[in-house]
Parts: sequence; structure tokens; C-alpha cells
Amino acid sequence: MERLRRYSSPPRASRAGRVVVPNGDVMQLRKKPSFSRAAESFQSKLMASLRSVRRRGDPHAQEKTSPFLAAFFRLPNELHLAILSNLSISDLLALRLTCHSLNDLILGCGAPLVRFWVKRRLGSLHIKLYPPPGPNEAELHYLLAVRRRHIASVRLTRELANFVLKDTLQHTSDRQRQMWSSVYEKMIPLVFAVGFFLEEHRRAILERDLGRIRPRSNIGYDICTTPGIMNRERDILKRLDPCLRLQYFFMYCFIVQVLTRKLRPPTYAGSVEKLVRGWSGRAACSEDIAFVLVLGGIGQVAKLLACRNYSERRRLLHTFITRLSPHESVHWRRHWRDLGVTSPALLDDIPCTSIGVTQFDQIWEPLMADMMRPGCRDFSEQEKLKYEEVKASKKYINELMGYDILRGRPADADDSDTEEDVDL
Repeated sequence: MERLRRYSSPPRASRAGRVVVPNGDVMQLRKKPSFSRAAESFQSKLMASLRSVRRRGDPHAQEKTSPFLAAFFRLPNELHLAILSNLSISDLLALRLTCHSLNDLILGCGAPLVRFWVKRRLGSLHIKLYPPPGPNEAELHYLLAVRRRHIASVRLTRELANFVLKDTLQHTSDRQRQMWSSVYEKMIPLVFAVGFFLEEHRRAILERDLGRIRPRSNIGYDICTTPGIMNRERDILKRLDPCLRLQYFFMYCFIVQVLTRKLRPPTYAGSVEKLVRGWSGRAACSEDIAFVLVLGGIGQVAKLLACRNYSERRRLLHTFITRLSPHESVHWRRHWRDLGVTSPALLDDIPCTSIGVTQFDQIWEPLMADMMRPGCRDFSEQEKLKYEEVKASKKYINELMGYDILRGRPADADDSDTEEDVDL
């Protein structure tokens, strides 16, 4: 009862912010912070943290607030390189976005990282087609460029695999799936080499047409088709492995075959469905396909094949063509930089120049026909016979895989009692 009586009467507040209870004890009264004061405190702390992040004078401003980073930056450069070498390129890119100091550390270790990747992780085909820069000129951008090309080849190979196995995968056995997995790994370097050929072919065309002295009053921006450039293509082909040159060409023909098939309206759709869906009855012209192959490369081909339907593919094709035009796109300079035109003088020359894209049937094929002529020693007689057989049958995927993927049998097996081949 005494304890209950002690706190039954309300306490009396004093002027000094204290409370006097009935028994004479004094309790300190804690003031309740207002919402405005809490907002001001939070704002001041936030602005102070932003000022410390944006401060450029001290390169180690963030490390002072983190004991872990401070201890990390005190390590020798050899340990920094050993730690960064165990990371993937995607991890390095993510680490560069954390703070300025880590970004500077990774850029400073660019040359040793490039040497490590060239020696330990990059394939022989990557190094042969895209030689690394010198020891004093090596930068991280070299690894990023090789990674971008490798990812484009993997994506295109995946789309080609989906095209072939879309209707046949459910009818194949485990052994056939294992065979396809091994050939899928074989197709990636072939697609990578095709991407190298198209990229060098585009560089030769741009070097030929950009930067020439011409009357600017008579010529405007124009994309036209021109014959092939066999001499430059021969130099490009010499950088490829002689034993696999025919395989590279068959892979290119198969990519063109799939792209041409995907850029024409579906045959199963009737006239009413085509009208409702807005599908045009005409397939993409050869000039547009050549435009994508030469200026877009395997990366743009993979994006086209990844579209879900025919309408999206035609829309993406139209967008890619128009975004390079200075008269139809505001950001045309950025898109031309993505194609490798980085010189400001060449970019200023694009609105008043005529760029000749190689004709669709003049890319790589005339060079192969010239190297297959009688008396030429670039290919053996057996390879010449195989070339004529494959060109006549157009079964490029069967030649690349070594067996008929649609039936799971060897490519040279007798199929007289089977159904007619599916036209890829």
C-alpha cells in the first residue's frame, strides 16, 4: 500500500525541467525532440557525408572512415594484384563502382591484370585475333573489349542452338544431348572468329569511305551497297587458323541462313493473321541484312534472334538502321562511336558522306570461290569437294556438327527411307 500511495498522486514539475514526486525525490525530465529538429539533424549528417564523398582533394577520404579499407590500402601492391587477379571481370567492374579509391586502384593495376589474364585466362584464339597491347600500354579496356566480344559470341551461339533444337530437343536421347553439348562448346570459338571477320570487314569499309576529300555540297548522308573488298578480306582471313577456315565460313553461312529465315514472315500464318498482327508479306531485303551483318556484327544479330516474334525483329531492325542516320536520330554520334568511329573529324564527316556497305552476296563468298578455283593451293582437293557438296545442299549445321541434328545420325548416312529434311 505504501508503494501504491507513493505514486498515486501526480508529480509536480519544476522550472528547471525536473519532476518532484510526493516523497520529495527529484527526477530529471527528458525533453521530447521535435520532428523539425530531427529532420535538421538528419539533413546535416547527410550533407556532411556527401561532402566527404565528393571531396576530391584527398584521394583516401573514404578510407579514413573505414578501418577495413584503411588496412586494405596499406597492403603491398603485390597483395593487391593477387587479390584482384582472383576476381572475374564483372566483379572488377562492380568493385570500381564502390568508391573512387578502389576505382583508382584497379585502374592502376590495369597493366599487371592484363598480363595475368593474357597468360592465365584468355584463350589462344582471343590472343591471336586481338593481340594484347605492349607492357607499357596495357589497360583494362582491352579486357573489357575482349569480354564484350566473347559475350556476344556466347549469346549468338545460344540463339542458334535454340533455333535448331526448338522443335527437336524433346525427341532426342541423352546421348544426342551430350553430343550437342560438345558441339555447342565447339561453336562458340567459330562464332567468335566470324565476329572478328565482320568487325575487321567493317573497319576496312569505314577506312575506305570516311575521311576522304569530297565536295560537301553535292554529297549527303547515304548508305549504299558496293562490291566486295577481296584484297582486304584476304588479309583478314590470313589471321584465322588455316585448318579451320572452311569451318569458319560454314558457320558464317549458317548465321546468314538463320538470320534470313527469321527476317521473313512466318509461313504458318494466314493472310488474316498477318493483317491483324501487322506483319508485312515481304521479307527483309538483302540490303538491310547486309547492313546488320557489316555494321551491327554478331552482337546485333544476337539481339535480333533473341526477339520473341517477327514484329519485334522487324522493329529492332528498323531502329538499328535509323539510329545511325544523322537526319533521323539525335544520338547518332554515340551509336557511331559504338561502331568504332571515335575521331571527331570522322564523326563530322558522316553527315556529308556516302558509306558503301558490301552487297549481301559479296561478303566472304567471292573470296572463298576464288580460293576454291582449280590450281589454287589455299585448300586441299578434299576440302574443295566438301565445299561444293555443302554449298549445294546448304546443310551447314550438319557439316559443323558432324551428324544430322534433326535425326541424330551421321551426316553422310543413308536417309533414303526417311522423311524430307527440314529447311533451315
